[in-house]
Amino acid sequence: MVVVRARFVTNADGTPGVLAAGPVDALWGMGVLHARHRPLQALLLYTAGRAALAATIAPRADLVQLDATVHRLDLLRRGRRAAEKLSPFSAARVDAYLEGFNRGLGEHGLPFELRAIAARIPPPDRAALLSGFLVSAYLGLAEGQERMERLIVDALHEGADPRRLERMFAPHLDGWSPDRIRAIPRASAPVGFAAHGLGATGGSNAWAVAGSRTREGRPLLAGDPHLAIGQLPSLFFEMGVRLDDDYWIGATIPGLPSVAVGRNRNVAWSGTFAVADNVDAFVDDGAKREPRRVAVGRRGLSPLALQFEETPRGTRDRAGDGPAFALRWTGCERPEEAFDAYFGLLESKDAAGAEAALAGAHTLSLHFVLADRGGDVRYKQVGCIPRRTGGWSGLYPSHSHDRGWSGRYVGAALPRAGPEDGFVLTANEARRAPDGGVLSTLGLAPYRYTRIRERLAARRDHDVASMMLLQRDLHSIQARRIAPRLRALLGEGSLSRALAKWDCGYSESSRGAHAFEIAYLCALRALSLELGGAWFEHQLDRTELRVWWSTALDRTLLDDKTYEGPLGAAIAARLASIKDAVPAAWGQVQTFRLPNLVLGGLPDFLRFDRGPYALEGSMATVCQGSIVRLGDTKIPVGPAYRFVTDLGEDCAYTSVPGGIDGSRFGGTYACWLHDHLGGRHHRLVPPEG
Repeated sequence: MVVVRARFVTNADGTPGVLAAGPVDALWGMGVLHARHRPLQALLLYTAGRAALAATIAPRADLVQLDATVHRLDLLRRGRRAAEKLSPFSAARVDAYLEGFNRGLGEHGLPFELRAIAARIPPPDRAALLSGFLVSAYLGLAEGQERMERLIVDALHEGADPRRLERMFAPHLDGWSPDRIRAIPRASAPVGFAAHGLGATGGSNAWAVAGSRTREGRPLLAGDPHLAIGQLPSLFFEMGVRLDDDYWIGATIPGLPSVAVGRNRNVAWSGTFAVADNVDAFVDDGAKREPRRVAVGRRGLSPLALQFEETPRGTRDRAGDGPAFALRWTGCERPEEAFDAYFGLLESKDAAGAEAALAGAHTLSLHFVLADRGGDVRYKQVGCIPRRTGGWSGLYPSHSHDRGWSGRYVGAALPRAGPEDGFVLTANEARRAPDGGVLSTLGLAPYRYTRIRERLAARRDHDVASMMLLQRDLHSIQARRIAPRLRALLGEGSLSRALAKWDCGYSESSRGAHAFEIAYLCALRALSLELGGAWFEHQLDRTELRVWWSTALDRTLLDDKTYEGPLGAAIAARLASIKDAVPAAWGQVQTFRLPNLVLGGLPDFLRFDRGPYALEGSMATVCQGSIVRLGDTKIPVGPAYRFVTDLGEDCAYTSVPGGIDGSRFGGTYACWLHDHLGGRHHRLVPPEG
């Protein structure tokens, strides 16, 4: 007998919705909608969790390495164990979601253009969902931290001056031993996987304003995660749920049973990446251990045999004698508790209850802002971050056993705050634990944080419109601080003249924005004199080092001592050589395309891909816009979702860089794209029967 656990409706703008009696049936309906509209995204996540992308899609080197990374972290086994440990509360909800997803696949099948790939992927089970969740938490987040720490080690091997690195990353390299680190053989750094839509690159904003600062006297909450936006369908799938006495509206991630950014009747939430340092390298003595043997499947080829060695300090990068790096990641611990947390968030009745529910959200390291209908606004950090001993920050490999882990920062041991001057906000800033412990070693430069604080503090009559306007703000505090110094060194020329007339805004028509970026990158390249020569310039061009090292790099450019001696002369000489470069309009320079997730690159008249479009903003503007390079791949980073809500209303105002259907031949494939590019929001309401 076929049991239907929910009804499905569509809003006037095409937004799909679920009508259900309770949360379990609602999650069944969410699974059905994910299978109907975004089956491939979800199935790829589960396939990544099974370490089977290369076996299913193609034996490409990047997919083989991604599968190898999943094996290295042992996420398959961890997913299976977590699936067995789910609480009855979460197990009922996970099982309902999976039942709905598989029901949706069976009823509606796969769009024909997706069948060649998706038909080879088995239906998901609890273990695939749990391990896929772990993969999504590691890639682009902890994985990015790991790669950027490896680049500090590589910089030493390439001849970087340790004293320069110490000043750049102060105080997080205190106590390190550069000579001992140089003695360890270099290991290949993991590949950045954000280009596959599985990781995140960039930053996010979220803030909540108390009624004392709003026109109507009611709290407002705004969130806009900045992630890789260069794909169709877009990362987020917007939907609504109507329960008997509640509702959920907002952005979901196909394959995961929750609402990432959104609200229910009484509580709204949004988060940003906490840039937490929850992955560490240890120098292992190299003694041989019994290896863990795995095989990475490769479609059409024989499997690739791999061996990993488990040590008391983590998983070794390679087998054999001699010292080598071993890796540990705290985010893989107790993922089953994260499902209790995020399901509890969906069903929370107020901000205090939402914060209490999030205490178990160990897997993803996030800053959350929360607001409720009663007027409470608050901030809370979640995740699982090592407590380190011996004054060690975790930014460099530990050689000594007195520099290790003594416990974890979780739950109440992580920062929380109420409103300061009537609001809370987060923008990928580095925060300290309440006991002073280091939680982040590569927090992003605080330009967006400072700009948002400036604008929120400037008035006491905020409303939905002012929140939308702030999400589109293009003023760069980075440029405000650094451009005068660069202009002085440029001397008279076209770049200096463009900077003199510039308002530090990154609008599509701005030539000053391009002038600043030309001069800024030139100054960064000059730092290669003390940071590894041609190797460092290669990293600027081919990795997201500029994002993760932004605080350290800009600290260097703003330091008067940088401009003394040979390094100062090198910066001045480089800038003098480009003083007559002719800047273009920013919208002509920074452009992006949205290729289809599967069939990108087909002729334009088929309309699978869209663009090119101008990408306004910079890495430092509230409306972030940047092109991050990972090898030969250019990844556009920008607002992947915009969400604004007044807690006194039963709606939200949202914007998505795409549409609803994952199939090119669906009627809503890119229905909201041009509104998003134009800075327009649509009104999202709970579904009605």
